[in-house]
Amino acid sequence: MHRYRRFTTLTILCIIAVFTLSCFGGNKKTVEKEQEIVTKGGEDYVKVPNPLYSVWRGQPEYVYVPKSQYSPLLGERLTGEDVRVKQRYLESKIARLEKELKSGQYVGGGGGVAIPANRIMKKTVVLLPLEDQTGSLTKERKTIFFQAISADLAKSKQAQMVGPTVLKTFKEKKWWSKNDVDQDMLSQAGAALGIQAFLRTQIKRLNIIRQLNPDGGKESYKVTLSLILTVYDGLSGHNIYTNTIEVLPEEVSAEKTSTEAEDKALKVAANKIAISVTIPLSKLEWFTHIVRVDRKKIYIQGGRDEGLYVGDLLNVYDKPGKEIFNQLTGEFLGREPGRFKGRLQLVEFFGVNAAITKPLIGESFKVGDFVKLAR
Repeated sequence: MHRYRRFTTLTILCIIAVFTLSCFGGNKKTVEKEQEIVTKGGEDYVKVPNPLYSVWRGQPEYVYVPKSQYSPLLGERLTGEDVRVKQRYLESKIARLEKELKSGQYVGGGGGVAIPANRIMKKTVVLLPLEDQTGSLTKERKTIFFQAISADLAKSKQAQMVGPTVLKTFKEKKWWSKNDVDQDMLSQAGAALGIQAFLRTQIKRLNIIRQLNPDGGKESYKVTLSLILTVYDGLSGHNIYTNTIEVLPEEVSAEKTSTEAEDKALKVAANKIAISVTIPLSKLEWFTHIVRVDRKKIYIQGGRDEGLYVGDLLNVYDKPGKEIFNQLTGEFLGREPGRFKGRLQLVEFFGVNAAITKPLIGESFKVGDFVKLAR
């Protein structure tokens, strides 16, 4: 306790001395033991290293202690206290980092640590053209439907939508029809363009219900809608999820026109689709590709919008791994990793959706290699 009081007194005196000297200045001269002193008001102050300089930001490198309280051992005592202060500071910092890592709040940065398991990465999703098997929807209604699904999925932070126009490279062959989807073509498109999933929607029933006002007022409309939602894995083209989406009359408020009722029903269906695809999308692992190799720089497709950070560690594989399904239920469980080739660290972003990485482990990287997060 006595030692603590003495250190506290010295600290207060140091602060007073520094403030006084900074305001009024003073004459400098050198004394024994190579300690610099400043004289002010007839009293000498000795310049000593500040033990808090390397611990807290904004602290001066040196402080001035009244010569009457200075001794050659003062620096050693302050240094000893400095070590304890540093130790307490580092222990608290390590504890805080461990807590952040466990909670998933720490997201990499320049240190290049593995990404927390609960980091949410946006999957690149293609919404295939709406298949209206009732023949009652106009092109405008289909556009409204696409926009509604895109907006609802964006809110979930699970996916970023791209239109089917990105598949123009494969237009020479029709890769979907009213009855089935060409899984081989989806697989080629997904692997080449870095698409994690394809969403297919088929409207099976769309009924417009006209309601007459019993008091002789204007008529109103409601809609019932039924569609089939199918999710295809972007790498294999396999069907990994199917669900029937129903919109009931009580879920859509009465509208003045049948067109307004259709729009409302499509928006309700879009919201249900966004909720429904959350589970299958969460089972699909985010991936991208190496798009260019330039000596010690490896370029990949992917950026901030997908959830990447500078400093992230990325594993490189020669090809995607095997799909794993539950043999009892047929449920898609995930995908095995492919053959490991090495590890990259993200250095910087550029362009709209691209990044530069540097190799940490491995060699012989080539364009087309698969890149995944190092969990």
